Amino acid sequence: MEKFTELVGSLTAQHDVSQLKDLVDCMLAEESSFALFARPVLQQVAEKMEKLTNGELKELALHTLERLRGRVVSFEEEDFVIRELLSQVFQAEGDWAEAAKCLAAINLETGTRCRTPLQKAEKYVRIAELYLEDDDTVAADTFCSRAAMVMHEVNDTPLNLRYRVCHARVLDSKRKFLEAASKYCDISQQTFGGQICEEDLLQLLRCAVTCAILAPAGPQRSRILALLCKDDRIRSVEHFEILQKMFMERLIRGSEVQKFEESLLPHQKASGPDGSTVLERAVLQHNVLAASRVYKNMRLPELGRLLEVSPDRAERIAAKMIAEQRLKGYIQQRSNVIHFDGGDETLEQWDRHIRNVCTQVNSVLTKVKEQSAMKDS
Repeated sequence: MEKFTELVGSLTAQHDVSQLKDLVDCMLAEESSFALFARPVLQQVAEKMEKLTNGELKELALHTLERLRGRVVSFEEEDFVIRELLSQVFQAEGDWAEAAKCLAAINLETGTRCRTPLQKAEKYVRIAELYLEDDDTVAADTFCSRAAMVMHEVNDTPLNLRYRVCHARVLDSKRKFLEAASKYCDISQQTFGGQICEEDLLQLLRCAVTCAILAPAGPQRSRILALLCKDDRIRSVEHFEILQKMFMERLIRGSEVQKFEESLLPHQKASGPDGSTVLERAVLQHNVLAASRVYKNMRLPELGRLLEVSPDRAERIAAKMIAEQRLKGYIQQRSNVIHFDGGDETLEQWDRHIRNVCTQVNSVLTKVKEQSAMKDS
């Protein structure tokens, strides 16, 4: 075996890929007289492979994996190491899809070697990240879901953060902007014990702002906007003005969002069945809500002019929001008038204050009773 070790080391040092491929073929031949040494020799090849250049490593790795096809069960660890190295080469070349497929072919669940939850989670998260780089949302979602099944057993903070960011990116890519904004916002407002640099957290806050602006208007988005506007760093984030207008429920004109639209990623510019973009729909829905705070009722042609769309489209947008309970009101089609039912906000706010005070009084009484019981005992 020492001779084989020396041979592998010598061929690797000489960058003799052709001879290394012949050695692999010799070890994996059907009736090879060196079958006894096949596994340790391939282990040596896999370990020394990283000393080759990227092009040489890629050629040797692809050749070896082809020869191992159908026999991976006997060479699981060697297959694992080779795929890891080959994936790094694909990443260096910017071929994210092949890098992900290379890692995805590793058997982490039913192999002879038992992988820890940490090892499984790290691989699944990395594969999902690579698929996201390739804009393959479906595959990324699949591996993100697999990671979710073992993340509860992992205590690695950076890996947990990577998983959560990956999950938020999947939601973002699937155009579930409300859920994505919530995830990004939650992550960006945590410190993680100083393990994550401030610039990364600020970038997550920017992502939260973008997704919040693109999210459908309604009570859930209003809560996220409120959380974002309370953040001390929010004024330093680009597009803060648009976010603030949405939070304050002020009308936004199409010309005001042009710069914001230029900063969007391709999937965030996607058009719906009606031909409108995600941003156009979000701004239109927001403006309907903003109008409902100013007017008790208005004619649909007037609403259309306010939204800068046709009366029919304004009616469809408002009707959908009412049906989804994101807007309180009703439409009288005979008179062509929309009535907004905003309720008495002053009374509702007063009720909330009373409810909070009562809750706090109850908690104080409970603590007093607990302390009295301890003294009596």
